[in-house]
Amino acid sequence: MRILTTFFILMLVCETGFSQPKSLTQIQFGKLYFAGINPAGELFTLSNDKINRFDKDGKATHELKFTRANEVTQFDAWHLTQLVLYYRSTQTVEMYNPVLDLRSSFVIDSAFAIEPEWIAASFDQQYFWIFDKADQSIKKVNYKTQEVLIDERIQLFERQETVRGMREYQRFLFIRTNTALHVFNAMGRHIKKIDIKPTQSFDFFGEELAILDGNQLLLSSLFAKDSRSVSAFDVFDQVFVTDERLFGIRQNRVEIFPFNPQ
Repeated sequence: MRILTTFFILMLVCETGFSQPKSLTQIQFGKLYFAGINPAGELFTLSNDKINRFDKDGKATHELKFTRANEVTQFDAWHLTQLVLYYRSTQTVEMYNPVLDLRSSFVIDSAFAIEPEWIAASFDQQYFWIFDKADQSIKKVNYKTQEVLIDERIQLFERQETVRGMREYQRFLFIRTNTALHVFNAMGRHIKKIDIKPTQSFDFFGEELAILDGNQLLLSSLFAKDSRSVSAFDVFDQVFVTDERLFGIRQNRVEIFPFNPQ
């Protein structure tokens, strides 16, 4: 009987270990403002005094002293060759290369947008999407040639909806509001509305949209009706995933887990 009891305890410990893997590493910050990953699975963070680049296992590879973290509105790391920062108060965009050298910067011209509340870097590096709060429009502009490629007025937002961010992925534009995630095609035409709670974060995993729901990731195909749910290992404020790692963010800390949802 004692042997059987020990066996069942061991089985319970094993099952718990498999369902709740330990993090590979934890990175603690004094104050973490933003975090993001690029297509190579590298982590970029903006803390109270620096910008850091880490490899997939949390080893710091590059560091830039930075004292204007509280002025940054957006911190977009998703592009393989550039890190983009946006300062809404001055309508300034800064672009850094992967080793954190400032490559270029520009101020959004009033000819592009009267009140540029949010931006999104495009797959085509010289282009940016802009959400103009003044007339509720989205514009795709070439900041080098001053060309406006797309200018579309958005008339579908409900009165209580406020825009909380935007991002381009797989040549779709995703605009996050306080009640929904709106999807636009490459020409700026609305094609889909996805319900999302104000407390939920989202990311992308290959050709899937990943919405964080408690300790679960709800994965749905961008191109089909397939969907599934996988463990996020714990309750986080925000999660980023690659085919090897899960980065969980909470309380000024990043936790990195092995991840293989296949």
